Amino acid sequence: MSKEKSLLFFGTAFRLVAIDPAEMRIAVKDGKVPPIPVRKSVNYSDSGLPHCAGYAVHGSKVYMMGGHWMRKEALDDPTKIPNVESPADGEAVINSNVYVADLVTNSMEFELYPVCKMNAPKNKPKVMEIKGKLYVLSNFSHLPESYDTPTFEVYDPKTNRAKALPEPPFFPPDFDVQFDDDDGYAINKWFAVRGKKIYVMAENLYYSYKVETKRWRMSVTHAWTIESIRWGFLLPGYDDVLFRFHQNGVLSAYLIYPGNQIWVGQDLRFEEAENAMVEGNIHLRWDKGKFVEMGKYKVGAIVPGGDIDNNFVVFIFTFVVSKLDRPRHRPRPNQPPPCPLEFPDDPYHPYFESKFLSVTRLNMGIYNLGPRLSFQEDVIISAFFANGV
Repeated sequence: MSKEKSLLFFGTAFRLVAIDPAEMRIAVKDGKVPPIPVRKSVNYSDSGLPHCAGYAVHGSKVYMMGGHWMRKEALDDPTKIPNVESPADGEAVINSNVYVADLVTNSMEFELYPVCKMNAPKNKPKVMEIKGKLYVLSNFSHLPESYDTPTFEVYDPKTNRAKALPEPPFFPPDFDVQFDDDDGYAINKWFAVRGKKIYVMAENLYYSYKVETKRWRMSVTHAWTIESIRWGFLLPGYDDVLFRFHQNGVLSAYLIYPGNQIWVGQDLRFEEAENAMVEGNIHLRWDKGKFVEMGKYKVGAIVPGGDIDNNFVVFIFTFVVSKLDRPRHRPRPNQPPPCPLEFPDDPYHPYFESKFLSVTRLNMGIYNLGPRLSFQEDVIISAFFANGV
């Protein structure tokens, strides 16, 4: 690429795609959904890469970590978890490689190549960049190799080495844990606070890892938001604003009151996109939408779906949020919050009466990525943002 761009990435179980969000447009015409304006992409099977890896961006490079190998003939069997197998060289079912690709190239393909091996394989890992190092955490999985130790490592791009970190207290897991039918994620959230602590929500409990002391502990700092953020996305820059999609295509914002209660809600609609979806005969899986942090108060969202021709379709939009003055009916000290932790779907619900956010929509786009590669492709497994690459 000849000049710096900001790229929005999203990955399914079968491919990784990057687009320039500034170029997005709604352009459905005569029932036809336009192809996605891809900046870079890769098909894992065609490139001999593992599926369901974790990602992080550091500088001008994207790092792909872990994942598993998948048999093509098993992809469309809806009765079972996709089978996995070892590649020809005898590599483990779950992958331990660290791959890297340079984003500052004119190539449309991600040229991912292995540069290092972690100390243990990791399936669908969570990856986070903190102060130039990549922290990699194994995720809950149906595959027993997912819990090979170490389950938590740090990779340093400068030395190209991965080091084991102290084992998290939630591994090995209680195997009575209920896995998500689509992606098996039981680690629902993980995020860092000022580069000093990593918070993890696992099996409905919060844990924290202090980067400096390398110690895990059960955390109560964010305990009041556990149920709230389990089903939503905390807005970057605020610790009490939550976004959540509804099945009817409404994006709702909630102000969460300490004590795990909804204070007030506000609905956001996208009329232009709704009309385009009707014209293109598009069905979106709003419950599988993925939010992306794009900076302080700035958010991207990717919602997967399909059309009547079984093509894989995505609705992508970006927006910036700022708080207005707080609602008038603020609970008094020691007074119970006005609304229990239930997400009202009715936009005429009394808790949607007060507007507390100013939302500026930036760009939107509805795109066709071609035929679905499997019945499972209407799930976004990972999404991330790279600024100025």
